[in-house]
Amino acid sequence: MLNPAQKRAVETIQWPLLINAWAGSGKTFTITERVASLVFDHHVDPRAILCVTFTNKAAKEMRTRIAKKLGVSDGGTNPFRTPSLPMIGTFHAIASFFLRMFIDRLGYDKDFIIYDSDDILQVVKECMKELSIDPKETSPRSIQGAISRAKNGGLSAEMFSLTVGSFFDSLVLDTYRLYEKKLRQANALDFDDLLLLFRATLDHADVRDYFHARFQYFLVDEYQDTNTLQYEIVRILASKTRNLCVVWDDWQGIYSWRGADINNILSFQKDYPEAVVINLEENYRSTQSIIQAANSVIQNNLNQMKKHLFTSNPVGDMILLLEGLDEKHEASVIADQIYERSNDDVSPTRYSDWAILYRTNGQSRLLEEALIRKQIPYRIYGGVKFYDRKEIKDILAYFRILYNPNDLVSLRRIINVPWRKIWDVTVEKFFSLLEREKYTIANMRDNMEFLAELPSGARNSIAGFIQIYTTLHDALSRVGVSDIMQKIIDITQYEAYLKEEYTEAEFTAKMENLKEFMNMASYYDGMVYPENIASFLEDIALITDQDREGTDTNMVSLMTIHLAKWLEFPNVVIAGAEEGIFPHSRTILDSNALEEERRLMYVAMTRAKETLVITRAYERYTFWNYSANPQSRFIKEIPEEYCKREESRRNLWGTSSPSSLDFSSPVVLKKWLDISPSLAKKKNEKETFSLGMRIKHPQYGVGTIVSLSDAVAEIAFSGMWVKKMNVEIAPIEKIS
Repeated sequence: MLNPAQKRAVETIQWPLLINAWAGSGKTFTITERVASLVFDHHVDPRAILCVTFTNKAAKEMRTRIAKKLGVSDGGTNPFRTPSLPMIGTFHAIASFFLRMFIDRLGYDKDFIIYDSDDILQVVKECMKELSIDPKETSPRSIQGAISRAKNGGLSAEMFSLTVGSFFDSLVLDTYRLYEKKLRQANALDFDDLLLLFRATLDHADVRDYFHARFQYFLVDEYQDTNTLQYEIVRILASKTRNLCVVWDDWQGIYSWRGADINNILSFQKDYPEAVVINLEENYRSTQSIIQAANSVIQNNLNQMKKHLFTSNPVGDMILLLEGLDEKHEASVIADQIYERSNDDVSPTRYSDWAILYRTNGQSRLLEEALIRKQIPYRIYGGVKFYDRKEIKDILAYFRILYNPNDLVSLRRIINVPWRKIWDVTVEKFFSLLEREKYTIANMRDNMEFLAELPSGARNSIAGFIQIYTTLHDALSRVGVSDIMQKIIDITQYEAYLKEEYTEAEFTAKMENLKEFMNMASYYDGMVYPENIASFLEDIALITDQDREGTDTNMVSLMTIHLAKWLEFPNVVIAGAEEGIFPHSRTILDSNALEEERRLMYVAMTRAKETLVITRAYERYTFWNYSANPQSRFIKEIPEEYCKREESRRNLWGTSSPSSLDFSSPVVLKKWLDISPSLAKKKNEKETFSLGMRIKHPQYGVGTIVSLSDAVAEIAFSGMWVKKMNVEIAPIEKIS
């Protein structure tokens, strides 16, 4: 049921609307009801509504809720082509989708690929090498970061040239220009390009007209996280109808380091002076004690909109403040607290009800050790991502170079993986040859005579690699994506390479990862080439770490506070509440940065629904010395009536001495299933398929066979273009 403020937000339709939605105030519920009202009460075509947010996880939740409310399918993994559902996605996903339609206006081909952060860094290093910029004097990552900031500020290399004011800026400019050239030659974009180039397409009148004709209503969630470029995109898209609804919370503006500009809200009020402002101040998540404590902290910020978050929930437990003798003891106290409450005889909690939040990733090590000692299962958010693991990136690089032979970054990554005895000098000579002759790896097979310029041993190795590439490339149009992956593993002897390079445990884990990767690739089997590879690569490029988390299990969650922003837990521990740690030492002398730290504390506190524990250590070992940090000013800002202090009387090692700790407790290992030989595949009987038959696909949902020639069918999926698939090998099932 909508409260009065939520009801006003739902019913305010025909003009700009600013919704101030504070933590736990039911903003997603309000957004869902507002979209439903547009469709049901005002008869707005769902295709005329565009909803934008910042993470795939948030977009998926919004899409799921709105689809359920509208009584339609959520569109699976291709929601942008579902006519009965508004377009709902992240800025980057939506930009990528429309660039496939309009990027040719900027001189790019529509079959561009998207480089990840490692690829980008490699290109930057190559540029610096060509420009004779010493990486020991100027960090490649610092130049990469400067280019990224420029792009997020809407600046191309030529526009950036007008802002150069230092020697470092001049190095960035030179690198940026060459970097732009190399990406264009490879027909590749980085993630910043998705927004920068999408914004550039909007300078074309026909593109603007397309959006103005298609969309009438716009909704932007987490508006406080928008950067300059995103603000400009939204402003242009909504410039005709001005039916723009933005949802924001200045108390949760914690991403200035990513380019987010909390002052965009001032620009919004200037651009839309007629905007209606509605405050959602009632919290439905946390207890009164937690909300009152969080209010007390955040009210110390000067630069904020004045409001007061309240809740009708029970008072609940007081905020528990725990203090350890040092950082090891602090971690042990946290583990003890979770263990004891999860094993309480009267009202035990589940481990999965707990989250431990910390300011920096470096704090996690001791927390992990403490949990291990108590045999408490845990998982790390924001660790090594699935698609960042070496074995995944290697196989992915093979796919990228097979799909796009201009992709020199991927070629450089795998030309010597597994090891082919091609030394760095030979690699550079080979790349120089490709550049001089304007060849790609694909057309080298017809020009092998040029390899005579290389030493004989290296010539044979590179010729062997070209033969591998040719064999794989020739198979692209004949077999499915998972078959190509299996062929890559087999023909390169990648499994033997892993076994030689890693321990048995590491090898087992990597093969399990590859098995899962192959399972994901099988979704694209049966699709025609090259759409199968293009869809496979693009979907991977848009996946974020949180979207790839497995199913929930009974484990404590560990993460930085930044990663916790869109989450909530019954019980939350905030570790390391000390001056210099939280707030971070870099922020203490900067009033704006310190206010963002306080907003970060507010975010951390309001993740908790029932129990909030804040911990600190009396002293901490840092750089060969123990130092005593004062307790965080944020603790001091919580009134005593909301707090309960509890000092542990155990020794530094909890209930045990160091010598008696058992670090060899049994661990149940997952059974390893070999990835090779090829996984057995179900083969459909083509005779059982017929025209008009309804089928379902794990990636694209429900479809109808609209043509059938032998085993090749054209299948129309709801709201999408027709897909050609081989029904014998496609992962499809008939709907009875």
